[in-house]
Amino acid sequence: MIATAAISLASCGGKSNGSTAELDSLATETVAEEDATPAEQAQAVITLLQEQIKNADPEQIKAIGQQVADKVAEFIAKGDAEAAKTYSETINRFISDNAETLKSIGASTTIAEALSKVEDLPAGILEAATGAATGVQTSADAQVDAAKAAIEAAQDAAAAAQKQAEDAAAAAQQKAQDKANQAIDDAAAAAKKKLGL
Repeated sequence: MIATAAISLASCGGKSNGSTAELDSLATETVAEEDATPAEQAQAVITLLQEQIKNADPEQIKAIGQQVADKVAEFIAKGDAEAAKTYSETINRFISDNAETLKSIGASTTIAEALSKVEDLPAGILEAATGAATGVQTSADAQVDAAKAAIEAAQDAAAAAQKQAEDAAAAAQQKAQDKANQAIDDAAAAAKKKLGL
C-alpha cells in the first residue's frame, strides 16, 4: 500500500501547481484504506509527507495535514479514541524526527493547526502534535534546563558537603576541647584529694 502511494505520488513529479487535488485524492484513498491498521494508514501518510518534504512544498504538506485531521475526526466520530491516538502518535513521531526540516520549509505546524480544528479532539493528541512540531526547540530547551539543574544540584551537593565537613570539624574540635577541660578538671580534683582538700 505504501509503495503504491509512493509510486502514485512520484508520477505527479515535482509539480506544485495543479497537483493539490491529485494529492488530496491520493491521501484520501490512502488514509481511507479500511483493511489497514491505524499505524499502517499513518505510515502511508508519512510516505506522502516524505515526498513533499523533498519537494519543499508547504502547501502540499498543509493539504496532507487536513487529511490527517479528517481521519482523526473520523476515528473520534466512530468512538475509537485508541485508533486516533495510534494514528496521530505515529505521524507525530515522524514530525518530531523531521521538525527542523519542516521548520526550514515553513511547514512545521501545519498538521497541528489542522488538528486544532477537530471537534472533541482529546487534549493529549493536540499537545503531542504541537510538541512534535516544535520538537527541536523543545528538546534544546530541555537540554539547557537539564544542564542548569545538574549544575545547581552539583553546587548544592558541594555546599552541603562543605557544611558537613565544617560541622564535623567543629564537633571534633569541641570534643577535643571538652576532653582537655575534663582532663584539667580531673587533674585538679586529684591534686585536691592528695592535699586533703
